[in-house]
Amino acid sequence: MFDTATLNWKERTYDPDRSMGKTMKKTDWAALCKFAADLRGGVSCEALGNTTNGLNNMARLLRFTDGVLWVARIAMRASTADTVKLRSEVDTMRWIREQSSLPVPEIFASECEIGEHNTVGAPFVLMSFVPGNTAMDAGGGYETHHGIIPAAHRAQFYRAVAACHVQMTSLRLPKIGTVRRTPEGTFEAGPIPGIGGPFETATAFYEAWINHVHFPRRPDEILEIMRGAPESEQVLRAVERFPSRLPAVASQLARRAGHNSDRGPFPLCHPDFLHSNIIIAGDTDFDVLAVIDWEGAYTLPLELVRFPRFLDLMPRRFGRPGRFGANGLPCDDDEQQTWHERHEYVRTVAALEQEAGSDGTLSACLADEHAQSLSYAMDAFDGGKMGFYDQLLDDLEAASLHDRELPQGHRQEEEEEGEEDDDDDKQRGGVGKP
Repeated sequence: MFDTATLNWKERTYDPDRSMGKTMKKTDWAALCKFAADLRGGVSCEALGNTTNGLNNMARLLRFTDGVLWVARIAMRASTADTVKLRSEVDTMRWIREQSSLPVPEIFASECEIGEHNTVGAPFVLMSFVPGNTAMDAGGGYETHHGIIPAAHRAQFYRAVAACHVQMTSLRLPKIGTVRRTPEGTFEAGPIPGIGGPFETATAFYEAWINHVHFPRRPDEILEIMRGAPESEQVLRAVERFPSRLPAVASQLARRAGHNSDRGPFPLCHPDFLHSNIIIAGDTDFDVLAVIDWEGAYTLPLELVRFPRFLDLMPRRFGRPGRFGANGLPCDDDEQQTWHERHEYVRTVAALEQEAGSDGTLSACLADEHAQSLSYAMDAFDGGKMGFYDQLLDDLEAASLHDRELPQGHRQEEEEEGEEDDDDDKQRGGVGKP
């Protein structure tokens, strides 16, 4: 039997008006336990003291009299938009379990709205308990390791994550959008909250995205934050021009010769694919037991398939000059280590794809530095990050033009040279090493 005392679950306060304490009080736990017991044919259960929360939801452990553990996930917000997100998350997890071996908790029941039919008093999901902590909470938690996977366990963890990543990317729909279950029990793409859709092409998605997503900082805020730095005006202009330039450049990138990905099928992407949403077996066993928190998951263009967030790296020309040396590697030691680990992660993904007999989509996406730059720029713009968006788009535009003009034979030679460069990196030492 699992020892619940080993769970490193904690309460975190993100919004005092939507706190876990308030959610605990408004939830009718007796009604929830009765509902759960009815699902199991009358086996009674109790709500334990093990609780934790994120920004939008809290979780509490339920224990049945026969020792079975479930997780009750309670929504801390209940707007119409939150209801739509929760329903999509439930549909996404059910689609994953039906169509792949990607490990996610099993959902036993859900109620996404508040109404007379919901006796619990809050939107909720009842799901299976995965006996472990997230990789972020393992080994003492963030306060101990600051979110860095221990060097001794990194290779095991990265390979396990890569296996999940391959499964995730193999899940595809003909259109770009959220995942929703039809009345007939099949799954299709639905609208993306705040953007629209579903979209039949990547081009249509990029056009809609830039029409609905706005840089969250005013020009005076940008200048104040940069405190008179010489490049302040360039960054300000780059931010202002990014919306008008992005759709054309992104569409060109999606339509490159030999890489045409403007039309589907489009892969599933987890918006927060990082170690706070990955449950592992134990403090010394970093095999992945489940990937959780699928809120906001969509099918997206291939160019927006990203590395796990713990391997994020700023593109070459997005930041200040001089970040990369003459050898093509970052000058900062930590960034250089991430660079090497990204290359090794791609190799691992490619090997797993070959073992599975898949089409190599994920490794190709991750190895495409230009596509990774586009994904980073869109995420940075949405988050209000200052940077040289103009230089990054210039590079993407040049890459698209180069691919259109390059004969197929020459393009294959360049790809082979890139693989040789990866081998050179490994021979220099440090690839995948702590």
